[in-house]
Amino acid sequence: MILYSEPTSPYSAVARVAIYAKELSIEIAPAPGGLDSEEYRQVSGTKTVPCLILDDGSPLPESTVIIGYLDEKFPDRSLLPASAEARAHVALLVRLGVEGVLDPLVGFFHDLSEGRADARATAVKLLETGFGKLERFVADEGFAAGPKFSQADCVLGPALFGVGALACMLGAPDLLSRRAKLAGYAARVAAHPAVARVLGELQSAMAANPLPAA
Repeated sequence: MILYSEPTSPYSAVARVAIYAKELSIEIAPAPGGLDSEEYRQVSGTKTVPCLILDDGSPLPESTVIIGYLDEKFPDRSLLPASAEARAHVALLVRLGVEGVLDPLVGFFHDLSEGRADARATAVKLLETGFGKLERFVADEGFAAGPKFSQADCVLGPALFGVGALACMLGAPDLLSRRAKLAGYAARVAAHPAVARVLGELQSAMAANPLPAA
């Protein structure tokens, strides 16, 4: 298998956290020919990252689909709890993390590239809404869904780091810190070895590719 990933992509970061947490020997490489190339379109079918190329050569895009597949394919060091109720809780946190945090962050850059004057205000409003939902369901202690590291942490670790990294650019430097419960969780999950490794990769990539002024 090979995971096509980009260093600054928050969605790619999600898949890399899962690979590192499960200690899988999967090659990680940039999109062949570049994201916009015909070569990568032929390989991935979507021209998006991350994309996991399976052993039979077929592509599997979408970060949350990838981490779900990896957990089923390699059940050791499972990233899901045992009970149906606890699994549903993790699935909910994954969805809230993608829709309420990752998507608004990526949408912010899309809006900037389109020259939208309301890019900051739109992103901040969406993130505040997303945070409100997350705070209700994130555990008070430990990881997102409790004491065990899960798929939810694979999503929320990079997502909340992204909010902190972009807070000043969004014009809301206290966007995360004003949510004490989420800020405390963000600090805890950042200390997990797999998350810390990916956050280091993101920091290095951002340093090498400075963000444009908003």
